[in-house]
Amino acid sequence: MPKAFFFDLNRCTGCGACIIACTIENSRRQTLNWRQVYTFNESHLPAVPLFNLSLGCNHCATPACVRACPALAIGKDPNTGAVIINPKHCLGCKYCTWACPYDAPRFNPAMGVSEKCDFCHERLKNEEVPACVSICPTHALQLGDRDEITANPVIPGFTEAGLQPAIRFKPLRSAQGFPECSSPSALEAISRLFESSQRLPPPKITLKSEWALLIFTSLAFCLVAFLTASLASPLRINPYLFIGTGAFAMGLSTIHLGRKSRAYRAIFNLKSSWLSREIFLFSAFLGLAFLYLFFFPASIWLGWITGLTGFLALFAIDRIYQVAMKIPPLNFHSAHTLFDGLYLTGALIGDWLLFALFGLIKLGLYLYRKYYFRSIHRKTRPVSSFLRLLFGFIIPGTLFIARPDLVPADLSETGLYGFFIASLLLGEWIDRTEFYDELEIVTPRKQMLIDLERCFKEKNKDTCATQ
Repeated sequence: MPKAFFFDLNRCTGCGACIIACTIENSRRQTLNWRQVYTFNESHLPAVPLFNLSLGCNHCATPACVRACPALAIGKDPNTGAVIINPKHCLGCKYCTWACPYDAPRFNPAMGVSEKCDFCHERLKNEEVPACVSICPTHALQLGDRDEITANPVIPGFTEAGLQPAIRFKPLRSAQGFPECSSPSALEAISRLFESSQRLPPPKITLKSEWALLIFTSLAFCLVAFLTASLASPLRINPYLFIGTGAFAMGLSTIHLGRKSRAYRAIFNLKSSWLSREIFLFSAFLGLAFLYLFFFPASIWLGWITGLTGFLALFAIDRIYQVAMKIPPLNFHSAHTLFDGLYLTGALIGDWLLFALFGLIKLGLYLYRKYYFRSIHRKTRPVSSFLRLLFGFIIPGTLFIARPDLVPADLSETGLYGFFIASLLLGEWIDRTEFYDELEIVTPRKQMLIDLERCFKEKNKDTCATQ
């Protein structure tokens, strides 16, 4: 029968014995800590509970990492319920580390693969409890049957993502939750203490770490837009330059892989992984483009099928990053490659409706994002925002309105039209650099900081994990 962890917030002292036991038990395979102990309210703020939370992998019933993995390197043991990574199949794309809200999979740069808690499944098969459970001196961490789990209370640091994690929490007792404050302070002073005392964890995704994907996705929407525009306008593209650029983009997309020799496994999980779908669709787009440009240039229907496949690939690219975007209410971004491709296509062929429609959509999303970031005290980047608006919207929009004949009949004479496209592309490049710099993966540590602020400001028992 599948098993589950049971954790009592009242008993955990944060001693770290579970981490040590896990390390000793898995010393031959483990290079990173598979279990972490997080402390809520490390600064001992008054009227806010203080407790420890020990987390490894929660071996969810519907694991996000299994759905996300493009290489089918993560599976679930039907007998124990353990979610296990096969290091021989992992290609080191790190997508599982993005998808999991509990920070369970960890990328090991030395080995080039991800690793995580495996529930000590060999011990479970021998009817033994996991090492972390066996060593816990206060019995805060225990093992039980999964079917004993009922709905969990709200626990700070533990994101409710609908994955049915195999862990049951016993919340803090009310008397323990809110200690008396013997030295009351002004609310403003406490707020300053809160703001200055928090240590934000380093982001999992940065522009510096994902520069290759920035170039790949930017080239992807440009290639799709240029090919589609060539079907609806006098625009002609060089087949050798087009396919060469596409091959270069595909090569760049493998740079971030830990095991590049296993890149072929990236299309193994078309059933549920958007990363697999992206690679498959973009490869299909390039393959169809090769046939169209070199062998069947007169086949309009093949050209349009190729263009449609390209836009489907752009949609898949955007879906990959949904796990790292937090822009309510619809989680749309002005730098979505699908919007970029349609906006650029409208500009290339001089279609005012397509250009204006997606230009306004992108402008609205961009301005809303800046407003939202300002409201939650995130960086708004005024200089890059001005340049993005200038080159991406103001200059192209002004030229498009002022010069209805902007798109020349003979595109070999670019002139002002070339400046128009170059300005638009520069604006889109700025937006995509902001996009990668703004991606955010929620981890237990980061979720704790969010919940701590909410708990402190609202004094809400439901938020503060008390009965």
